[in-house]
Amino acid sequence: MGAYLSQPNTEKTSTDGGNKKLSYGFAAMQGWRVSMEDAHNCIPELDDETAMFAVYDGHGGEEVALYCSKYLPDIIKEQKAYKDGKLQKALEDAFLAIDGRITTEEVIKELVQIAGRPQEEASPEKVADEDDLDNEEAALLHEEATMTIEELLVRYGQNLNKSGKKPGQDSTKEPEDGEKPLAQKGINGETECEVPDTDSNGKAKAKVAGASVGGSKMRACRRAAASSGGGSVAGDSSSDGEKAGTTGDAGPSCSSAASAPGSAKSKFFEDSDESEDGEDEEEGSDEEDCSEEDGEESSENEEEDTDEEEEEDTDEEEEEMCLPGMDGKEEPGSDSGTTAVVALIRGKQLIVANAGDSRCVVSERGKAVDMSYDHKPEDELELARIKNAGGKVTMDGRVNGGLNLSRAIGDHFYKRNKALPPEEQMISALPDVKVLTLNEEHEFMVVACDGIWNVMSSQEVVDFVNERLKHEGCEAKPLSAIIEELLDHCLAPDTSGDGTGCDNMTCIIVTFSPYASSSSMAENTKKRKIDKQLSEENGSNDKKSKTE
Repeated sequence: MGAYLSQPNTEKTSTDGGNKKLSYGFAAMQGWRVSMEDAHNCIPELDDETAMFAVYDGHGGEEVALYCSKYLPDIIKEQKAYKDGKLQKALEDAFLAIDGRITTEEVIKELVQIAGRPQEEASPEKVADEDDLDNEEAALLHEEATMTIEELLVRYGQNLNKSGKKPGQDSTKEPEDGEKPLAQKGINGETECEVPDTDSNGKAKAKVAGASVGGSKMRACRRAAASSGGGSVAGDSSSDGEKAGTTGDAGPSCSSAASAPGSAKSKFFEDSDESEDGEDEEEGSDEEDCSEEDGEESSENEEEDTDEEEEEDTDEEEEEMCLPGMDGKEEPGSDSGTTAVVALIRGKQLIVANAGDSRCVVSERGKAVDMSYDHKPEDELELARIKNAGGKVTMDGRVNGGLNLSRAIGDHFYKRNKALPPEEQMISALPDVKVLTLNEEHEFMVVACDGIWNVMSSQEVVDFVNERLKHEGCEAKPLSAIIEELLDHCLAPDTSGDGTGCDNMTCIIVTFSPYASSSSMAENTKKRKIDKQLSEENGSNDKKSKTE
């Protein structure tokens, strides 16, 4: 779960606008989050015949969402399909086009500026110090990779006979349900690494104490096998303690080497719990080793068999996953991204493109009509693409233990399978597009981020808005005022729950016929008041004339 403020920021940004064809209201609120990562577009006249409304829900930072808000409208208009009147194809091409631009050096520099992440130029002295540390670390890693189990146990202070731990009990406190497991401390306990903090939206941030040399924040947690020349990287597990991974350039996951202490902790120390608690080593070997011959083996053969078993278990069951930033590279657009739901209105056509879990809903005579589909990793179609790209979805519905959505712009850490096109990567920027022909039964549409939809269903939001639009006996409210009520309604009273109601919230309402614009409704209300006053005055005059 992500970090929250001690009190929610309920200050709202809101606007109203429109033209003869439609009216809109917008409002957004930071809420309990430590920062605002949403962005939007309200453009009633994208061109002479087209309007555009969009919501972008950023994660890992606000920079990609803000970049899309700034450039996506023009990129849409630049597409050949848009000029040819093929708006569905234009939206698909535009999503992929802006996603591709995010990998360019020029755009990355702009994202760095938007994110406020100034890149420091390392001094020659600092570079030299980093090289010395790298060489020293490499030597230690090589030594660890060739050490026996017992030597590793002694080095890491895990001699269980001395510590008096019970069988199966590790000296490191096991995480409770929902907690993130901690990586073991490094040599002499000087370096302590934590699993990147991931919240309900998959917003991952690596946190490391004492390991930020040269910006490689997970350096103290990385271990390399000597046989691979330090090529393998071990990352911490996902937020629920599950582990998964891929190999090579298939994606962002880093497969663990058998000699990595990340796996050594879970495997080496399990073995030692059994063998060093007064139990016979051969009995422990019987339980763990499936390849022993007669139950009697030398300690040397036991070590070899244990190593083989560890390597097999590591490959098949205990592969560890890397999250953005764990490979030492934290770069906007790589460790950050955004959802995008974009609605174009041209004439009677409503065209909605969506990537991620923001949503567009239309009210048709009070009934909610979903114009987008939430992209979640556990969905059959999304899961098949993720697996084909070399990824894995953990039990809590996260791609490689990180993002809990399966399509987004940015997040190029998950888009590194060179054998596949952009739309087939673990996280895809290709949107689903739906088209609706508007008629007099379509009253309004709501475009919002999941900060709203995680609290209320599509129908509940439509009912909420309809009730206030049709409310009689009071002066008509601006659409933005209705949204502000909605935001307050969705805001959680505290952060003690599962995160529902604690997210950033952004919402747009666009009204169609038969609803008039907010200003028109206000004018009509004012006109009715004037007419009422005139009739009352005329009535009193009539009474006065009769009296006379």
